[in-house]
Amino acid sequence: MELAIDFEEILLAFEASDVNHHYIIDTEKGEMLYVNEEIDMDASEQLERLEGNRYLAVPPRLPRDDYAIMELFAYEIEPFELAEKFHTAIERSKPFRNFKNLLRQHPELEGRWFKFRENHIRNEAISWLSQNNIGLKGQKLVPDIVIKELSAEDMKALPKELEGFGPMGCANCGKVASIAGRWFETNTPPENALVEKETGRIMKETFGVSHYGNFVGERVFLTAAKCPKCGSEEVFWDF
Repeated sequence: MELAIDFEEILLAFEASDVNHHYIIDTEKGEMLYVNEEIDMDASEQLERLEGNRYLAVPPRLPRDDYAIMELFAYEIEPFELAEKFHTAIERSKPFRNFKNLLRQHPELEGRWFKFRENHIRNEAISWLSQNNIGLKGQKLVPDIVIKELSAEDMKALPKELEGFGPMGCANCGKVASIAGRWFETNTPPENALVEKETGRIMKETFGVSHYGNFVGERVFLTAAKCPKCGSEEVFWDF
């Protein structure tokens, strides 16, 4: 279904929703409804009325959700010694306070953190919309996805860390030799369900590939192979 609701409104709801603050989309009217259990005396009755297929509740944001984003951010930090400090900080008691205190000691990371968190929540919201088959009228949530199959000449310029990486065997029939791999490069990493869905469509319709893997670094690569013995695309890759 397509709704005439602004994505920024959905994004704000994703950030603010919790066990007391409920954001619910009326899919018939394309409106965002709000119920605050802390101040609305009839909150229970309101929530009871807003049940059924017509209404879609934005999932509550729980502490574990924000903890997961902090954990992912710590993996992005360099050098390793500094990343270790952040991991140690969030593994102790009061992880949110520890994280904020450590971030203040490294102001060069603050801007990166806020951008990282904002982007992560944005992708959560886009994935949620995609999983519920909701489109937003007149709004484009992901860029145009471009995928190119690499030629033998293109593959000479693969990053060194991918040298020797290739199909090793078929997960279906067990064949372990002479399986040719195909490499693709895309302009958009698989950061949310909508990108994954559109990437899958392009791979199937343009290249005849139903199953593929991905490698995300400075460049984004997709890998695919088909077993010559049984025709399965369930082929595992390794070095």
